[in-house]
Amino acid sequence: MGQSPHNRIWLNTVADEGTPAFSADGREMYITQCLTDPSYPRYAQIAVSNRSDAAWGKATKLEISRDTLSSFAHPAISPDGNWLYFTSDMPGGKGGLDIWRVRLIGGTTGGVENLGEPINTPGDETFPTFRPNGDLYFSSNGHGGLGGLDIFIAKVGSDRRYHLEHPGYPLNSQGDDFGMTFEGPHNRGFFSSNRGDGRGWDHIYSFELPEIIQTVKGWVYEMDGYELPAAQVFMVGDDGTNKKLSVKGDGSFEQEIQPGVSYIMLATCKGFLNHKEELRVEPVGESKEHTIQFPLASIRVPVMIDNIFYDFDKANLRPESEKALDGLVSLLNENPNVTIELSAHTDYKGSAEYNKRLSQRRADAVVAYLTAHGIAADRLTPVGYGKERPKTVRRKLTEKYSWLKENDALSEEFIKKLDKDKQEIANQLNRRTEFVVLRTTYGMFDEKGNLKQQPKPKKKVETEEDEIIIE
Repeated sequence: MGQSPHNRIWLNTVADEGTPAFSADGREMYITQCLTDPSYPRYAQIAVSNRSDAAWGKATKLEISRDTLSSFAHPAISPDGNWLYFTSDMPGGKGGLDIWRVRLIGGTTGGVENLGEPINTPGDETFPTFRPNGDLYFSSNGHGGLGGLDIFIAKVGSDRRYHLEHPGYPLNSQGDDFGMTFEGPHNRGFFSSNRGDGRGWDHIYSFELPEIIQTVKGWVYEMDGYELPAAQVFMVGDDGTNKKLSVKGDGSFEQEIQPGVSYIMLATCKGFLNHKEELRVEPVGESKEHTIQFPLASIRVPVMIDNIFYDFDKANLRPESEKALDGLVSLLNENPNVTIELSAHTDYKGSAEYNKRLSQRRADAVVAYLTAHGIAADRLTPVGYGKERPKTVRRKLTEKYSWLKENDALSEEFIKKLDKDKQEIANQLNRRTEFVVLRTTYGMFDEKGNLKQQPKPKKKVETEEDEIIIE
């Protein structure tokens, strides 16, 4: 990742900064700061920086505790994003440096907890980090091992308790081994060690433990638009999986999946209709990544339906239109409380009256297809606008056609000023089928205006790790 001068000014200072940890969506960076002051001792502290576009903002101290005489270092975020794990010598631990955690709540913290046994000892436990599968890695000189700091793995068992594993050589050595990082969900990455160096200097080593895993990588984006980093993806599997996945700044997410499990994945974002995908994979002989697209339809602007084709000068839908129309059927089934206006548009050629009649028949043909496939007719309003509503250019389209500007209206007057080849492209853009959301409350109220189904009260169940909502 490149670093702009703005990043260097605000994030890095004359003090020491290190051991960065990132939130699941990549928008927050937690770092260790070791400030210096000639007048009095300054202890290590954890600070957080927020990302805005391509730049990181000034790091500010994270208030974990009012204890000003203890160090707080080596931040690590739990895979669900709810907990910040860290190293501290604050009172109340098992001795030396211990691993603690604190709940992250809306940019603040609350409820500091010592992880206790079997992780912490009278020695030093440092450098916590997580694999995305939930395994906690840390370094310790209090559990025995090969010498110095050794890397240990803490896995949560069926009894919901941590169980320790010592991975042995070559991950560990007679020197100090620490600072694990992982490449996505794979069991490969980097760590630090001073092995084999008589001066005790630290070096970076790579590691890989080959294993067969399958992952799904998805992208959430606006139909006809850009990625949606504000979206959320919910994943439910018939093995009991129930997860909320964070979406990164590029609209992507990645998650390990298990063979033989049927998953339903639902992408949601405020101001957009939901989109659902189903996934099931079988065992494979080598690691494999599956990709899924989640295009979300806006409820604020018209959405073009790609690949709708009619016979020339007619309203007959051609067979190659069925895939796009079946996608619209699925979208309406996934969003049963939505009603839409289905509109057809033409270019400026021909008389206004003829174009309007043709476009109305085309809109009627699309609605007929939808109703034949189970969509209630009173959820659909077909309108043929002919050439009355030229397309308005959105920013994404300007990337494909640099001679267009955002908010250009492709009117007859505008098009006739273009070169001949560009005129035909503009006319093609005007010949389109779109839908726009009219209501999002269809079928939710009875004749008296009362909500048909009152939401059930939600019961909270506290667990050792988190809070579960049961419907």
